[in-house]
Amino acid sequence: MNRLLVTALAATAMLATPLAAEEASFNEDAVAAMKGGIVIESPWGVSMKKDEIIVFMTIHNGGDDTDTIKAVSSKLADTAGIANFEGKAMRDSKSLKTLDTPKGEATNLDQDGYHLVLTDLTEEIESGDIVPVTLEFEDTGELEVQVSITVIN
Repeated sequence: MNRLLVTALAATAMLATPLAAEEASFNEDAVAAMKGGIVIESPWGVSMKKDEIIVFMTIHNGGDDTDTIKAVSSKLADTAGIANFEGKAMRDSKSLKTLDTPKGEATNLDQDGYHLVLTDLTEEIESGDIVPVTLEFEDTGELEVQVSITVIN
């Protein structure tokens, strides 16, 4: 996305939301998508199994209310969902039906906790490929994010 456009959209999103500066801060260069008060920062994915991608990102909610991710999908995966590693880094994740993104906070999807899982891939992927992932929020609606993938075999 054009850097000037991202800066303008980020400024608009911040003006539309009454958050303290430290709560609203994010790296404008890492913004991948935004809609309403939701800003997606630094999405990336890793594939360590032939038919699975684990996706990480930070979701900033500058909206007036908590919003909930109620579904995840991707054109490159027949199955997609939300999971939590539950303190067992990169092992034994537990599937979740939804994930709250509290207002005025950043929700981190990382190697130690919440993450997205894409399985039953419809195409073979390689390092550097970009995979579209759609997050469906209860209030904000659908937001598509382009995720860069690293393959580790």
